[in-house]
Amino acid sequence: MIHMIQITTGIEHLAELETPRNTHLILDPLDGKPRPLVLICPGGGYRLISVEDEGRAIADWMHQLGYHAAVLAYQVLTINPVDFLNGLEQTMQHLRSLPYVSHIYVMGFSAGGHVAGLISTAIDTRPDGMMLSYPVVSIAGECAHCGSRDIFLGTSGEKAEDYSIERLVDRATPPAFIWHTAADPVVPVENSLTLARALSKNNIPFELHVFPEGGHALSISGDVPHTHQWKNLAENWLKMQSEKHGS
Repeated sequence: MIHMIQITTGIEHLAELETPRNTHLILDPLDGKPRPLVLICPGGGYRLISVEDEGRAIADWMHQLGYHAAVLAYQVLTINPVDFLNGLEQTMQHLRSLPYVSHIYVMGFSAGGHVAGLISTAIDTRPDGMMLSYPVVSIAGECAHCGSRDIFLGTSGEKAEDYSIERLVDRATPPAFIWHTAADPVVPVENSLTLARALSKNNIPFELHVFPEGGHALSISGDVPHTHQWKNLAENWLKMQSEKHGS
């Protein structure tokens, strides 16, 4: 079975997609001018999509910075990994075909970080950069996020090692911006550290920030002031990447 994505324009449609059974790409262009697009992958542990704090709010932020936005409401709860990757490839091919998109950056949160990592390492049509916030990276080994692993793999018989981002990094992986908190009680910080080591081994440029304070799923909330500086750091990284690409 080929996993077909559904494509919609208008961020208002995101509210209906907290537990999508198919993958939906919600386009939210700033205007019709060629400019970079940020593809947002909210978290939710593969159980749901965090449509507001890690979806709509991030799209609004990207618009404020002058970027097009799109939100990927990916399939949750019941997943076939092979079909899931086919859906990610379709998503990227569609975005690359849009006349108003000059470059693509993918931004993922928690389990959405795993999705963004797959987009950056496991398919043919990859983004120009990835931005990962407290990401699930590994679903195998000591720092595996077991909840995400159990839902993502289900009864497919696929091997967890084949979908752990740190094992998929290669020379074609795009530059990365990564941040985490050292005290994250949900997704261990070792996920980001493991990814950084894999990127370094393959000579992929990356920027990594580990903050001492804060828990999980902070998004762009200012509740932890010191950690909140990730937002400005991410803006600067994105601006630097865009300038490199002439956007």
